[in-house]
Amino acid sequence: MATSTGSAAPTRGRWDWPWRGGPSFLTPDGSQVTLGGAARSGAGLDMSRPWSCSFAALVQGTRRSFTVAEAGAFDWHSTYTTIPDEVLRQPFRGGELLLAIQHPATPSEPNRSEPGQYRAARRGQWFELHTCGTGPPPATDRITRIFDAFRLTDTPLGMLAQPRSARQVQLEPVQVAKQIPGIGHLTIERPADSQLVIPGFRGYPTRYGELWRQPLGIGAHGRSRPEALVLGTQTAITQLVAGPADTADPEEVLALLADLDVTWEHP
Repeated sequence: MATSTGSAAPTRGRWDWPWRGGPSFLTPDGSQVTLGGAARSGAGLDMSRPWSCSFAALVQGTRRSFTVAEAGAFDWHSTYTTIPDEVLRQPFRGGELLLAIQHPATPSEPNRSEPGQYRAARRGQWFELHTCGTGPPPATDRITRIFDAFRLTDTPLGMLAQPRSARQVQLEPVQVAKQIPGIGHLTIERPADSQLVIPGFRGYPTRYGELWRQPLGIGAHGRSRPEALVLGTQTAITQLVAGPADTADPEEVLALLADLDVTWEHP
């Protein structure tokens, strides 16, 4: 791998990236997730932020976590979340293979206690497939074998990650994420595979489904609203959790979700 000495410019803002955003996303298994309804055309629903999708898979006998994110996410993580000591890059199957390495702390660094970590990504034109871990990164040929276990197809709406064989890869259900500026973070799942819990009692009726409030308790610390909102539509279960900078007005959020239709079309 060739070595790159720098990552993205440190003056770049957290959201100053060329995200595609939009109302639709194609998941690694070929499902189409769409945010629609009356809220789609409303001025209050900003869809400019990136889509992402996380899933776990048993790859050649080892369970690993993966994320599909819009192109540029690797540089974003290298700037804000996993600031590496070195970044390695090389061409790979019509795209690019990237590896960010944060070395373990040494005895001469008393203020650091990290065990070291790494992030590897296969970048396409529109999307990237990431995997990461703690400790020393695997050898380059092993990283390429991890990505080669999938048949990757990059599209403007998402990246398909199909196992080359059931013996090589066993996929677990995917979970889709979308940030709505000023409102909160959406987590979207299929009802049949969902880890999100729908209460047994009847929820607040919306135009396309039902809505429930779920107190966050200790998890609400630092957030603008103390509860999560769970929206159940015909084909999706969506949880909305606020961040520190999102609106504290529950009526504004309720008005948006009351007209929001979240659909999950499985192939």
